[in-house]
Amino acid sequence: MDNNITPQTNEVINKPKNKVKKIVFFVILAIVILVGATVAYLSIENRELVNSYNDKVYPGTFVFDEDVSGLTKSELHNVLEEMVNDISSRKINISIGDNTFEESYLDFDTTIDYETFENEVLGYGKDMSFFEKLNLIKKPESKTYEFNLTYSDEKISTFLDKVNEQVLVNPTDAGVTISNGTVNITPSAIGYELNKEDLTTKIETALSDINGENLVSISGQLNEVQPYITAEALQSVDTKISSYTTHFPAGPSGTNITRGAGMIGSRVLMPGDEFSTVEAIGPTTVDRGFVSANTYLNGKVVPGLGGGVCQISSTIYNAELRAGIIPTYRMNHEMTVSYVPQGLDATIGDEWPDLIFENPYDYPIVVNVYSDGSGSITAEFWSNSQATAGITYEPKAYQTGTLSADTYLYGYNSAGEQISEVYIDSSVYKPFS
Repeated sequence: MDNNITPQTNEVINKPKNKVKKIVFFVILAIVILVGATVAYLSIENRELVNSYNDKVYPGTFVFDEDVSGLTKSELHNVLEEMVNDISSRKINISIGDNTFEESYLDFDTTIDYETFENEVLGYGKDMSFFEKLNLIKKPESKTYEFNLTYSDEKISTFLDKVNEQVLVNPTDAGVTISNGTVNITPSAIGYELNKEDLTTKIETALSDINGENLVSISGQLNEVQPYITAEALQSVDTKISSYTTHFPAGPSGTNITRGAGMIGSRVLMPGDEFSTVEAIGPTTVDRGFVSANTYLNGKVVPGLGGGVCQISSTIYNAELRAGIIPTYRMNHEMTVSYVPQGLDATIGDEWPDLIFENPYDYPIVVNVYSDGSGSITAEFWSNSQATAGITYEPKAYQTGTLSADTYLYGYNSAGEQISEVYIDSSVYKPFS
């Protein structure tokens, strides 16, 4: 009988155990499903959260002290524009001596590279992993950006030119007047100009200081400008090294010759300086006192304003050669003239031709031209007694035909011995028609 009872007992005992196992299984399954569902839900929620910042600035982001967290690009742009406009309304006060100038930052076209800066701020964290992005959003750390203003170099340069026009004091060259063989020197004066490099640096520094004051005060500096010709340099002029005089009758030509000589006066040429006779006389216009007189044109004598001034250039040419100076440019008249030999004349026009030469010496030269009012004009060259090294010069023109001549320049030492011969040029003239 015992054998029949035992199997039934075991079956009764196993049934509760199996039931417990099933319950445990379903509980665990439910927990797994719940956890899985929760994880899935949270995963979706986190992904949506991260995705929501794809086109926004991450939390904890500042531009200077302005919180820009969560802004879209257009919203960020508006905030930046307002900041830049506020900074650009600042002013710079510049004092230079007794002069004061005030400019706003905006006058220098202050702005920023919006596109680059906005992309930098918005781009922060966008290249990180999902969980790094999630961490930036849920546990933000403060990150601060700062921008630099850009400005127009051209606007600064234009402003400095305007300032310089107002503060500029041009230097005054020393001058010379020669009267009755006496050299009189007028003193020079130092000038002043804006130190543009210094002021540029100060303006750029002010514009670059984002945290600066609403009114920035800076001071400009002036640089001394030395005169080109100083009284000290002119002290070396002590000798008349050459002279030449021609004569003219009274009349319109004489009026123009006298007027032109007065326009030249005493002209200083520093070593290497160029002398242009046309520029020295200036335009031969009525308002400058010139009148109509005989001139040469196409083989004929015709009236023209300033007629006769070629006698000035011819007189200077002869004094120039006697000073040992060979012209850079010289042209003979179309037809012969009576006041100098053939080959020793020099014609000029309103602009061209011209008589041009340079100072070849290590000392200043003074070209002194004057008319004594009695029908003569004189050109003198003054310089230092050592300028020509003791050599005297004499030009000679040799007739090569009725209407032609070759010109040479000879140099002589203190004993009167010829030590140099230089061919100058050939002159060919037309007959009067």
